[in-house]
Amino acid sequence: MTYEETSAKQRTERFAMSHLSIEVGHLYAEGLNRPDLLKEEMASAAAWVHGTTEALSKRLGGRTPRVSTCYLVDDYFHRDLPDPERLIATVTEAAADAGLRLDYLARESACARMDDLDLAALVAGRIVFEPPPGANGSRPPVSRSGWLCNGVPSPKPKRIAMGAADQWTPPSQNAKREHSVFLDIELWNETETGRRWSCPMLAAVWQLVRLGVLRDEGRRIGTPEPVESLVPAEYGHDPDRPAGNRFPETWAAMPPILRLNADAFPFPAYRTVSVLSVDFLEVEHAVRVICGAVRPDTGALESIRKSAEREGMKLPGELVDRLSYIFQGPL
Repeated sequence: MTYEETSAKQRTERFAMSHLSIEVGHLYAEGLNRPDLLKEEMASAAAWVHGTTEALSKRLGGRTPRVSTCYLVDDYFHRDLPDPERLIATVTEAAADAGLRLDYLARESACARMDDLDLAALVAGRIVFEPPPGANGSRPPVSRSGWLCNGVPSPKPKRIAMGAADQWTPPSQNAKREHSVFLDIELWNETETGRRWSCPMLAAVWQLVRLGVLRDEGRRIGTPEPVESLVPAEYGHDPDRPAGNRFPETWAAMPPILRLNADAFPFPAYRTVSVLSVDFLEVEHAVRVICGAVRPDTGALESIRKSAEREGMKLPGELVDRLSYIFQGPL
């Protein structure tokens, strides 16, 4: 008899990739309720989008780069958002006023669960924590604790009665440069209604979806749905619904990723750039630690690497090095 690993028969789905995915902003719920802030955000992001696209074209030897833009709506931590019809109209209008093309809009809650797939749990299951030298096993694994760090934390005192006071030992970062910047990240906590994922964890999933490296048994995760497919008939006939409304009334009924522009380049890309407020600096530091610990599907990584090489592009070996940021001052 011959025995084979099931994964050896697994086929990795291939799909078109953009050269670059640019996230053109992210506002909290209070900001999304203010069209003036949205317009300021889009106007500020537009200059970076145009400049980044021009720089990429030069690196490609004058070729026209495939660049897609996207926007993430926080419908996971906040429920008091404007309805989809109104918010999408406001966001796209703000982008158009800034001379910016908005290609895709995604829901942050889809980074936790996408259709029937527990996406955040899938990514958490691929986190590989490598204990640094000197670790004694006292810290529970990330799969049980829900905490991920980038080094060795300060040890807890032994608290022995009448014993000598322990000497304090500082935390230490793995692969530090001269000095340590130690970070301990909460990935989730348990609540009465179930597991609640943290903002850094969902943001890490968002980055990995944009890079196209996630698979479910070899199948692609995060295929955008074209806006043209959203017709009222799909959501029932509501006589109180204004004529012409093509979006569901709730964000939960919206597709995980919506393609707003029929001529958009592909959503997944070889690299990502996120234009964000400096308020997100701490979150994205945590995102980089998480992404650096995730081991994606090897077939997906190899497929993307070969695709890039056919276009004359060499991608960084470390996945986290494909993420870039532009942090702006508060709006």
